[in-house]
Amino acid sequence: MKITLDIPVNKYQFFLELVKSLNFIKVDENDFVVPEWQKKIVRDRIKDTKPEEYLSWDEVEDKFKFG
Repeated sequence: MKITLDIPVNKYQFFLELVKSLNFIKVDENDFVVPEWQKKIVRDRIKDTKPEEYLSWDEVEDKFKFG
């Protein structure tokens, strides 16, 4: 069985400690590790992007339809 929870960032550490204290739940913290190859791709993209290509939040928000 797999259960997905949406934990607020400010409650994450508390929730993780609580879950770790329960002996019938397995916590595999490696599931949260970002592989080095993926980090490299992001770093390369950041390095190759020029500041004049950046979009403001207002510009990005206008491109999405919320509703």
